[in-house]
Amino acid sequence: MSSAATRTDAIAVIGMAFRFPGDAHDEAGMWSMLKNGKHGITRIPGDRWPVDELEHGNRSEPGRSVTFSAGVLPRIDEFDAAFFGISPREAAWLDPQQRLLLEMAYEALENAGVRPSSLAGSRCGVYVGISGLDYGQHALEDLAGMSAYSMTGNTLSVAANRLSYVFDLRGPSMAVDTACSSSLVALHQACQALRCGEIPTALVGGVNLLMHPYAFIGFSHASMLSAKGHCRPFDAAADGYVRAEGGAALLLKPLDAAVRDGDPIQSVILASGVNTDGARKSGLTIPSADAQEELMRAVLEQSGLRADDIDFIEAHGTGTPVGDPVEIDSIGRVFGRGRRQPLPVSSVKANVGHLEPASGMAGLVKAMLALKHGELPPMPLRDYTPNPHIDFTGSNVVCAVSGMPLQKRDAGKLHAGVNSFGFGGVNAHVLLQSPPTAKPRQHPAVTAVPPLFLSARSDESLRALALAYAGHLEKADAAPYYDIAYTAAFRRDRMEKRLAALPSDAADAAAQLRAF
Repeated sequence: MSSAATRTDAIAVIGMAFRFPGDAHDEAGMWSMLKNGKHGITRIPGDRWPVDELEHGNRSEPGRSVTFSAGVLPRIDEFDAAFFGISPREAAWLDPQQRLLLEMAYEALENAGVRPSSLAGSRCGVYVGISGLDYGQHALEDLAGMSAYSMTGNTLSVAANRLSYVFDLRGPSMAVDTACSSSLVALHQACQALRCGEIPTALVGGVNLLMHPYAFIGFSHASMLSAKGHCRPFDAAADGYVRAEGGAALLLKPLDAAVRDGDPIQSVILASGVNTDGARKSGLTIPSADAQEELMRAVLEQSGLRADDIDFIEAHGTGTPVGDPVEIDSIGRVFGRGRRQPLPVSSVKANVGHLEPASGMAGLVKAMLALKHGELPPMPLRDYTPNPHIDFTGSNVVCAVSGMPLQKRDAGKLHAGVNSFGFGGVNAHVLLQSPPTAKPRQHPAVTAVPPLFLSARSDESLRALALAYAGHLEKADAAPYYDIAYTAAFRRDRMEKRLAALPSDAADAAAQLRAF
């Protein structure tokens, strides 16, 4: 463990933003859902397509899906195109996945306290896990309606390239499609570029939106979707997965640089890796325990940790009859057998469903929050019965269905693995470490309370921002007012509509903002 704690090639996650089912769009909302064992699985709304007409109880019924249960995001039709300098005509053809990536990328930068303008012209890389083209499929139904913006609005490569364009980022810019492992593969590519010094920072994301019924019908016929509409990883009642939409964006930086620059550190990536099954399995879409074991063992060795140092594994855990037993077998071979205590395993898919190319981001965010809070949250699996086809005892693995506290060891750190694999055979694995303890802030001696500067692109947005700041300042656990004022003044870009408050204290600042 000492070698891991002093690694010079560790990567820091300094900013994050996400959108997950259950309206989990910030850290407090996501942790509340996880800690309370809730889920965000509902159903595709009827205004997207005729779900009742296209659903059928028989999987083999042509042109029908056995289910339209899904983890769904609200308000995906809302987008402030002018904020990003996009015209209404172009925005109409812009895949909502691209819109969501733009919003999350901006929020991740602000979460990191990094002014977007400060990255302009830099070698910051962009790596996006994405595979769905649902929105563009509608254009094929009316070829005469296509416009000059149809291709740039609905091409996977441009999902990454548009981020580079809007923020003027000049490092590598690529979309990664390895199906369900896409976002963790993208993360690994970013980490490799950071480790070798090719780039100083990286913006990594994954996104998935369900905008067309064709994939439901295809996966239904492939017997991958749960007819019951529940994602039950490692459970005897598991009968497939539930599709879901959402995504996340992370800002990465070498750990040494993040500590040097005083950046907020959400988590530390000790090691990552990618491999492919090849032909060592009985079918293209069947996962390989040997390949996953090989990858996990290599990543563990790279990290400098021992198997017994890993506190839990956030598994891919789709709830499919084939995938779950294979994954637990491979986890047991590397991390479980030989441990003193059984290894806890969990899967966020029970909470939010399977985000497909963005699923690795959902697992990563859950793992980071669990490490930060020192607690592995429960899984929303009522009447859980261990899958009899999984050898939990022989693997020395336990499904953490009830959650558990995480006990820090002598080095004061917690560690977690995040696993992901795609149905084409591409596997990805990441090992995380809890963030270093932040040093106490040294505030300068001030004779007056500093002003609070806020800015936005429109009057309406400025009022909404003022209300959000007021609510935050009124919270009992809010950061010291000085820190909030400093960050607002020096770590946010100045926009066209501006406000300055001159309060006597934090309570007065909140009152002034509410009055505005």
